[in-house]
Amino acid sequence: MTKHPAPDRDGISAIYAALTNKWDAQTVAAFARSIENGDDAGNAETIAAFQVIDAKASGLLTHVSMMIAGLGICAPLLAQHRYEEVLIVAEIAVYLVIAVGCLRCLSVLHSRRRTIGGKLSREHVQRELIFRHELYRLCINSSIVLTIFVFLSLPFLLWW
Repeated sequence: MTKHPAPDRDGISAIYAALTNKWDAQTVAAFARSIENGDDAGNAETIAAFQVIDAKASGLLTHVSMMIAGLGICAPLLAQHRYEEVLIVAEIAVYLVIAVGCLRCLSVLHSRRRTIGGKLSREHVQRELIFRHELYRLCINSSIVLTIFVFLSLPFLLWW
């Protein structure tokens, strides 16, 4: 396997080399061509759909992160009994699962295992787009329900 040269910029050469240690010159060239062409999918509508899902998943991830932080702060203030602690930790755990779903929606599409001649197959791109769309839909619906539950449960924890 022929290694490709690392960039000459100071400070990132070691990190670049570590991250791309399994890339050969052909893989680097194919990746550069895919960026120049816009994407392996080659379709502006597909690229736009991925960007929309990325933006929405990023916003949802921000909400989920803030809810986890808020519950983490509320836990020692509100939980007076073991059951209340378990409830708050369970809510945090569900938010963490939603966060993992959001991160999966943001994952990189390009995978060397699913390429045909250095390009992603059209079928793989379509399946990935559908998967991300449905995963995002599940995450947003779960987040709405859980946020309403948290909103309703916090007053009960306060006055219980």
